[in-house]
Amino acid sequence: MESPAEGPWAAAPVPAGTPDWSRAVHRLAGRDPTLGALIRRVGPCTLAARSNSFATLAGAIVAQQISAAAARTVHRRLWALAAGEAPTAEEVLELPDRALRGAGLSRQKVAYLRDLASRIVDGRLDLAALASLDDDQVRASLTSVKGIGAWTADMHLIFTLHRPDVFAGGDAAVLAAMRDLYEIPPGAPAADYARISDRWRPFRSVGVWYMYEHIRALRRTTRSARRSGRRVRRPPGGRRGLR
Repeated sequence: MESPAEGPWAAAPVPAGTPDWSRAVHRLAGRDPTLGALIRRVGPCTLAARSNSFATLAGAIVAQQISAAAARTVHRRLWALAAGEAPTAEEVLELPDRALRGAGLSRQKVAYLRDLASRIVDGRLDLAALASLDDDQVRASLTSVKGIGAWTADMHLIFTLHRPDVFAGGDAAVLAAMRDLYEIPPGAPAADYARISDRWRPFRSVGVWYMYEHIRALRRTTRSARRSGRRVRRPPGGRRGLR
């Protein structure tokens, strides 16, 4: 059974066989002092591949344009429809719309999940074949599915196919972390973020992982402060990436 915590919005236990990113981390820390300081606070990178499955892509669709907490809730409800296990494409096609809507999915996301499921069932999307494609080919294959855009494709490349050099420039949390760490002004063009991420090549995926860790740490601090009654600034970031 796959864990309901699976997905890019939540931390997951480090599985056996996690790659050794120490050389990449050392290189990034030497090239980017700001990232280096974050690396020292966070510790080693534990970025590890997750299952290349319908459920993983379904989880990414669930997470689009909603908060991490909301995504976890909908994700658990969707899993519950399949007796607590990862739903298969066939099961999603068999479930009535009212059940999927009752799990918290919008009508649009129900349509997206059904399109994804039908493509997997009829063979138009071969998930196993994605591993043999380059990054741009993977993006083209995935974005042919309704509701899968650049953000979802990037999440799949980083967290599922384990590609080392992907910058998730459409992820709200990643951009918020970069604004906080690099003092990028609100409204700055995408090129400003891209220039910073260029320092992380050819391991931009590792840089993205550390941006998520920065946001996660800020949120932990915020929750702790609220429990103790202290006033704190709201952590940057919010809704997940757009498709």
